[in-house]
Amino acid sequence: MPGHRIGDRRTSRSRFDDFRRGDRIQVFSAGRQLDGNGTFIRVEDGFLIWRDSSDDRNKTSLDGISIRRISR
Repeated sequence: MPGHRIGDRRTSRSRFDDFRRGDRIQVFSAGRQLDGNGTFIRVEDGFLIWRDSSDDRNKTSLDGISIRRISR
């Protein structure tokens, strides 16, 4: 499945509607993968909230990132 490009905060919520808490994801910034694979938690106030492969909680700005589901 191709990644979802996030840009406009007004539409970013709808772009994440098909992601569910617990989905395994890959997060990319400037085409580079961040912190290996992780787990989707939610989108909140223009940020992606997720856990990385070390189980650390991350809050990443939606500006300039893309996200890809690994499996559902």
